[in-house]
Amino acid sequence: MRIRVADLTEDGLLIEENLDPAQMKDLSVLQKRASCLVQGMLAVRLQIVPTAGMFQVKGRVEGKAAMTCSRCLGSIQRPLRSSFRLTFSRTIPGEGTDFSKDSHELQADELGVVLFEGDEIDFLDVIQEQIIMAIPMQPLCREDCRGLCARCGANLNEGPCRCPGEDMDPRLAILKQIKLD
Repeated sequence: MRIRVADLTEDGLLIEENLDPAQMKDLSVLQKRASCLVQGMLAVRLQIVPTAGMFQVKGRVEGKAAMTCSRCLGSIQRPLRSSFRLTFSRTIPGEGTDFSKDSHELQADELGVVLFEGDEIDFLDVIQEQIIMAIPMQPLCREDCRGLCARCGANLNEGPCRCPGEDMDPRLAILKQIKLD
């Protein structure tokens, strides 16, 4: 998903497009590992406005994904949504300014600026990054998911398991004999 900078007017540009996640390098790696399967197309909306030699981008990416609950290992489907604002520029703002030796030179990512070269801006990596950041680190089928029994592996969301009530690690059994006054 690229735009030519020369095609932008003062009013900016609105892009609404559906993208295939299979065409995105990092998302296809996640698909192959089956850690998160993005289902269908990704709906992308970008509003690009030129401002003082830079380009302000307000974007939204939406899609659906199948993943595994991190507690009970059940299959779940979750929406993926990300809204973002970025500034694209050919140079770092303030570059060439004389800073004192004690000051820290800010990098583009610290300023929230995405650097690009040439006459085109490619949004594919940014969109891919936003989708990856929208994937929950520990997806849950529901907030009160009880997970699996540590002893027998039964799904505790479906009811109690048949393990005996109190099973203590034999190395800690001696602690039961301690009497506290």
